Amino acid sequence: MRKSNLIKLGDAIQTILKAEKLDIKLSQHAVKNDWKEIVGQTVANHTTHLFFQQTTLMVSINSAVIRNELLLNKSLVISRINKFCGYKLVEELVIK
Repeated sequence: MRKSNLIKLGDAIQTILKAEKLDIKLSQHAVKNDWKEIVGQTVANHTTHLFFQQTTLMVSINSAVIRNELLLNKSLVISRINKFCGYKLVEELVIK
C-alpha cells in the first residue's frame, strides 16, 4: 500500500503561520481583544492603551489604585496572558 503524504488542514495552517511568524501577531491581537477576560472588568475599564513591543506588553491605566494593584500582581498577569496564549508570549509587563 502507498504511503500518503496528507496532513491535516489545521496543522498546515499552523505550520504556515509559524513560518511567517504570524502566530505571534495573532496571539497579540487575541490578548488585546480578550483583555477583559484576562484581567477582569474593572482593570479593563481603566485601561486606556494596550500595545506590544516585541515580548513586552505596555499598558496605560488611568487609575492610580488600579495601576498600583497591577504593579503588585505583575507576575500573575504575565502568567495569565501566557496561559491564555498557550506559550510564552509576554516576558515583561510595563504599566504606565
